[in-house]
Amino acid sequence: MAAVAVVAAVLAACSVPGEPVREVDLAVKAAPSDAFQYGPGLSVPATSVLTDVTLRPQRAENNPRECTPAPVDPSTAQARVGPGGPAGGTLTAVVVRASDTFDEFVAQVKRCAEFTLGGTVGTTVSTRVDAEEPAGTIAMERRLLMGPQSPESTPPTTSITEFVAQQGDIRVYVQNRRSGEAALGAEELEATRKLFAAAQASAFAS
Repeated sequence: MAAVAVVAAVLAACSVPGEPVREVDLAVKAAPSDAFQYGPGLSVPATSVLTDVTLRPQRAENNPRECTPAPVDPSTAQARVGPGGPAGGTLTAVVVRASDTFDEFVAQVKRCAEFTLGGTVGTTVSTRVDAEEPAGTIAMERRLLMGPQSPESTPPTTSITEFVAQQGDIRVYVQNRRSGEAALGAEELEATRKLFAAAQASAFAS
């Protein structure tokens, strides 16, 4: 009977209101590898892609300063990268804990249609938000112009088709990143959307 009383006391202590609750490991919320339609999505260290995905420099600020995105948690983030399709780019899916709300994130994206990426030599980021997406999601096209443009030369350009969703503090990014300025073909765009849907289903599963 004494042993039963001890177990009951331990269980009661674990359920006391206000006790810290263990956060779910985001590893189980990463996008499925087979959701990448042009080849399996491979797990990579999130720290190797977070700066490129979030456009938040590690040791600098964007210009203007208010276009520096709020930090995310690199220690728990999960990332997968796979082939992007005929355009020769890459598909990246990231699930991460964000420090800002989704409304704050979207407001900054819309406010910062053009800014200079901090910590680089003149990389200009231009963003166009696409037509309205379902609540809690946003779609956008980004262009990264890596250097000054002149009548004589155009610097290297990277194009990014990006989808982002958030529930609570868990945010999902899916990007199709490729060289040049060409828009994605219909098939690649659909593949990117399907990956986004699979990434959301995995990240937001209860």
